[in-house]
Amino acid sequence: GWWLVGGALTVTTVLWGAGRAAMTDGVPFLSWLGPSLLISAWSITILAVLLLATTRSRSVEPFFGGLDRAVRLHRHLGPLAIGLMLVHVALYVPPVVEAGGSVADLLVPFRSSHAVEGFNALILWVVVACTALAYSRRLRYETWLSLHGLLGPIFLLTSAHALSAGPTINAYEPLRFWMWILVLVGAASWLYRVVLYRWIAPRFRYAVREVDRRSDDTVDLVLRPQSRRMIYEPGTFVFINRPRRSRRELHPFSISSSPAERDLRVSVRMVGDFTRDLPSLAPGDPVEVFGPFGGFTPHRYAHHRRLVWIGAGIGITPFLGMLRFETTNDDFRRIWLWYVARDAGHAPYDGEIREIVPKADSYVDYELWLSGERGRLTASRVMETVQPHDDVAVMLCGSPGFVRDMARQFAALGLPPERIIAEDFHFH
Repeated sequence: GWWLVGGALTVTTVLWGAGRAAMTDGVPFLSWLGPSLLISAWSITILAVLLLATTRSRSVEPFFGGLDRAVRLHRHLGPLAIGLMLVHVALYVPPVVEAGGSVADLLVPFRSSHAVEGFNALILWVVVACTALAYSRRLRYETWLSLHGLLGPIFLLTSAHALSAGPTINAYEPLRFWMWILVLVGAASWLYRVVLYRWIAPRFRYAVREVDRRSDDTVDLVLRPQSRRMIYEPGTFVFINRPRRSRRELHPFSISSSPAERDLRVSVRMVGDFTRDLPSLAPGDPVEVFGPFGGFTPHRYAHHRRLVWIGAGIGITPFLGMLRFETTNDDFRRIWLWYVARDAGHAPYDGEIREIVPKADSYVDYELWLSGERGRLTASRVMETVQPHDDVAVMLCGSPGFVRDMARQFAALGLPPERIIAEDFHFH
């Protein structure tokens, strides 16, 4: 999605520059006002693309390389978009001071005698407060999700201000037309994702077949289709909803079954209220499945015939589905699989993997790496086993810190970025 963000920003900048050059208001091209207005247009552009990225639409997902990468893009660029809004406001301060005005009128809600300025100040602080909360890692998942749902109204308020009060936008028709396209795309994406998704998004109706407690904090949820099965690629993930719950939040989980199997299995680490409540499900309970999503699948990298799979903790989940599919896909590859866990008690899928590996069509080397006994797994240790290095690709899944650290290590060893395929097993 980076090329999409860059392309949209380029169009905005070119049209804004053309519009500013065509204006005859006597204001210098690079005055405080000019950069401030351009930065505001950049912020709206980024927010529109981010709202599009997180629509959970399978038709939009390919533009961003998978929903997991779209969410990662949102996480990186969301604070930048909000920061640009703050810079936009800050660049208004020097002209106000030069004109002998009050900075407090600009920043304190409803202190100014002009109602519009007071309302703009209120929007500013609402944006700051929501952003600070939305990027706090102490929030429960449901609260975090609700706060991100406010991004749509914030986007609409700031866009309405820019479209009504922006002199360059109002003076240059091509720029105004482009900004309206961005606003409509962003608004439609937010409306679909937050308001309409539960009613119109494609879904599959399943029922609980079995709940298998694999360890103290890990559970397998096995689901049987009630009508048509969902077709998916190994390694992808789905959103799950329990219709009978009063709070109907959707939660993302990686699929750990094979597309060749009738039942759908997701393997879950119980860390929140929703996941800790999963063992209470009984056979026959209805479950709605939305998806599949994500690009973390060997199907997308068919040209790589030698693969290293490294799953840390519950990050082994997508590799379970890939490995199970290897028993039926008739597609030979050379695969090295590492399952990283603190100790044997935190490796509930070790036995399942050892049972499946001899049945795989591909040649698979498997190693359980217990970090409590052997220390941290390193890229150097992995590459010592994998020879030669010229055509091997690495797939990483685990906590954000683990994935970032391992990706940096492989890059330092000279592995090209396109051969380091990562999914940080962390949706926010």
